[in-house]
Amino acid sequence: MVAFEYGTTREATGLIFAFTGYDTFAKHCPRESHVVLDIIADQARRAMLIGHRICALVQTDDPSTRFEPVGALRPLLLA
Repeated sequence: MVAFEYGTTREATGLIFAFTGYDTFAKHCPRESHVVLDIIADQARRAMLIGHRICALVQTDDPSTRFEPVGALRPLLLA
């Protein structure tokens, strides 16, 4: 089995991706913006299996922005 380090140690609190203005990316590249989030969701699950934590925070300036499920789960929307 290949060991992935995810840029942190298991003792670290975790790794956070923070995207701002993601609605602009999603409007111009809808497929690619979804794929990015889906990959992060997949890698976060894999990382959990070996004791790593990954979180992605996605901010948009457009309150009507919606995303399809990523990693088979609907993204949590905070107002």
